Amino acid sequence: MSRRDLSELASCLGRQAEAVCRRYLSNGRRVGRYWVVGDARNTSGRSMFVRLKGPDFGKGAAGKWTEYVAPRVMLRPRDWALS
Repeated sequence: MSRRDLSELASCLGRQAEAVCRRYLSNGRRVGRYWVVGDARNTSGRSMFVRLKGPDFGKGAAGKWTEYVAPRVMLRPRDWALS
């Protein structure tokens, strides 16, 4: 795929962000302009946010996501095996 094709694909997915989240992150829920879920593995929780509305690209674009991890949380060595 060319860079232009990838950019177009990302824009299309962004415009359908809520439908994509409902399908692939079904343990989450809509909270305002965001889809909130535990993480990209579709666990329940509130650590990952996906922006549902916004421009097609750039700052604040729909479909962009952020996953927050508490800075003082330490993973046990066996937790790394899940990655």
